[in-house]
Formats: sequence, structure tokens, C-alpha cells
Amino acid sequence: MPRFTSHADRGGQAVVLLLGFLVALAALTLWVGTAYRHAAERLALRDGGDAAALAAARWQAAGLNLVGELNLIQAYMLADAVPNAHAARALHGLRQRVALAAPFLALLSASETARANGLPEIPECAGLLREIGDEAAFNGLFPGAEEAFRDMAHTLAAQPLHAAPASPGADPSGHLLLAQDFYEAVLADDWCWFWFNAYPFLQRFSGRADFGPLPDYATEPFLGLRLGERLTSLEDLLAQGVPLDAQLADLGHPTLPPPAHGPAASGAERRQTVPWSAYDAGAWGPWRAMRPGGLPITGTLRGQYDYFGASAPLSVADGAFVWLAVAKPFGEVGGANPTEGGLVLGGFDDVRLIPVDAGDVGLVAFNPAWLRHIRRHLPDYSATGLTFSGCRYCSALRTFANPAWRARGLAWLARFGHTCRRPRADGDGGDSGGAHYGH
Repeated sequence: MPRFTSHADRGGQAVVLLLGFLVALAALTLWVGTAYRHAAERLALRDGGDAAALAAARWQAAGLNLVGELNLIQAYMLADAVPNAHAARALHGLRQRVALAAPFLALLSASETARANGLPEIPECAGLLREIGDEAAFNGLFPGAEEAFRDMAHTLAAQPLHAAPASPGADPSGHLLLAQDFYEAVLADDWCWFWFNAYPFLQRFSGRADFGPLPDYATEPFLGLRLGERLTSLEDLLAQGVPLDAQLADLGHPTLPPPAHGPAASGAERRQTVPWSAYDAGAWGPWRAMRPGGLPITGTLRGQYDYFGASAPLSVADGAFVWLAVAKPFGEVGGANPTEGGLVLGGFDDVRLIPVDAGDVGLVAFNPAWLRHIRRHLPDYSATGLTFSGCRYCSALRTFANPAWRARGLAWLARFGHTCRRPRADGDGGDSGGAHYGH
């Protein structure tokens, strides 16, 4: 017999359907709200991190300009007929103090900018600054440089820090012990990483000596002007074509006085060999020469901006989200590249964000555990094989030294290595921020 449905039955079904729809709508609303909140947090983190990097780069530029001004003052002093060579040498200590202090001012400015943008404190940064301040050792700087550095580090670490310098993530020479990706591949059993990056090494490894000696590697998480010393005379500088007069004209200063003539005149001051602040050849140079793998940009790079050095890589965090941004000072000297001639003359009047991949090789977000490993643990491991408990990177070294673990990886690669695919380099930086082809 046919079954008839009453109006009450149909009404009950409608209520069930309506309740199901309301539950689904509530879940969708909650999901959209959560996604919007996360998106807003990440946008705020990105904006705050970019602003912090720009603030740091402005202090990098100010430090370079002040060092350049002191070089120019020295040139005036030596161009004068009055004996000033002794005072000129004293200026070099002042330039070194400026170069030492500028990174601290840059980090302080970055931290204040991040705080003003509502970003939280990064408490691990202060402890690491104190450690680095206590361990600092300098060769060839002014007397008391270590004490001055320690005092600045402790003073900065005494206040909340909302931005941190980036950490080095890889050694440009390719040393495995200084490549963070190597440790992460071991910890994750990422055999495909070894297929593309260290398969022969995985096959032949027999002990820690196979890693080779550790290279000299700058691990301090500091911004830096990266300047050196150049011993020469004013007369030789002018003969080499250093554009002193062009820079003086740009700044609205009078040009250097001509050499004095006459029987009583003396050019001894111009011929005095004194120290000048110059760009460190190992940290400054044409961009493509410093980045042999190429730049993550397209188009023509104008010659006046074709120089590496003094970038400001800053890391900020908010919960699970991290952002890494890099900014750099730019400028010209008489319409030309400010590093032309090698002498620091200033002229840095602008700052710009640059792609993370265009900055120092292998930068990663601030990672105190990684910094402690490469600064404290690796020298002992390289010398004696000692590893430390509580360090995940030391744990990776112990795992890699296990023959059974390596045999398992080699067996997997023998069967499936041909299926490995290289990670995409399409600019997707993930939650770490600072996409490869970022700003």
C-alpha cells in the first residue's frame, strides 16, 4: 500500500535540514573568521618586519655617511699646509667607533619600529646578545673596543627586543656542517635532499673527519658596515682617481685646496701615509661577483647601484608566524657608484627592500639554537667528535654517524631516488616569510 507522509513528518525533516545547514554555516563562518585573522596577522607581521628592516638600513646608511664625512675631514686636514697628520690618524679610531656602534643603533631602531607596529618581543635575542658581547674579540681596532662592544650589547639586551638580526643558514662554500638544510634533512629522513645535494658524500662517509676542517665563518647575528683599513696618502688617493672633489661638490662643500707652491711651501702632509676607512673587499663588490649564482631579479642593474654590502636582514615573529626581510642603503657619489675607488665617502641617501635571496647567502630567520650550535658546538665536534645533549642539531650529527641509518637511506635511494623531484623555486617562501623572490 502507498505510504502517505503527514505535514508533521515533513516539518520535522525541514527542521533537521535547517539545523544541518546552520551548523555548516557556523563552521564556515568560524573557518572564514580564523583564516581572516591569520591572514591579517601575517600581513601585520610582514608590514612590521619590512618597516623594521628599512629602519635598520637607515642607520646603516647613517653610519656609512658619518664614516665618509670623517674620511673627507681627514682629506681637508692633510690638504692644508698645517701639520695635521697626527690628528688625522686619531680620526681613524673615531671612524672605527662609529662602525662598531652603528649596528647596535640599527637593531635598536628596528626593534622600536617593530614594537610600534604591534609585534611581540623576541626574548631569546637578548640572551644571545649578552653572550656575544661577553665573547667579543677584535684585532686592529681602537684600544678598549671589546669593552665598548660588551657595554653596548648589554645595554641593548637590557630592554625588550621586538626584532632580531637574521641567522646565517648556510656557508657559501658549501660546507655541510654549516648548512642548516643538511641537519633538517637528517632529522626528517629526507633522502631526496641527499639525492640532489650530498649523495656521493652519503655513500662514502666513514667518520667526522670526512666533513673536513671548519672554515672561518662569521656567525655573529649582527648587521655590519663591513669596513676595513687602507693605508695610503692623500696624494696617492688623488692620483688613483678617488672622487673626493665630486663627493665634496655633492655635499655642498668646497673642493680641496690645491697644493701650495713656492720656496717655503711643503707638501709633506699630502704625502703622509695614514689609515683611511675603506670597503672590505670580501664583503663589498659588484653584485654578481658577490653572488656567483646570479641575482633573483630580471632586467638591467644600473652601474651606480651595483654594489653588495651593508644590507640589513631582520627577523620578526608573532606566534607560529615568522617574517624575514632585507633592506639596503643606496646612493651615488657624483652620479657614480659610491664604492668606486674603494674609499668610504658617504652619499647613501636612500634605503630599499631587496629580495631575501639577493642579501647574504643562506639567510634564515633568527634561530638562537642554530647560532649556539655553530658558534659553540661545532668547533668541539670538528676537533673531537663531541656532541651536546639537548641540541637537536647535535642529535642530527649522531643520527648521521649511525651506519644503519645511512644504509637505510642508501637502500631507499637505490630503489626510489629516480622519483625525487627538486623543490620548486617559484618564490613561495611558506610560513618563514621573505619569499625567495620577495620584495
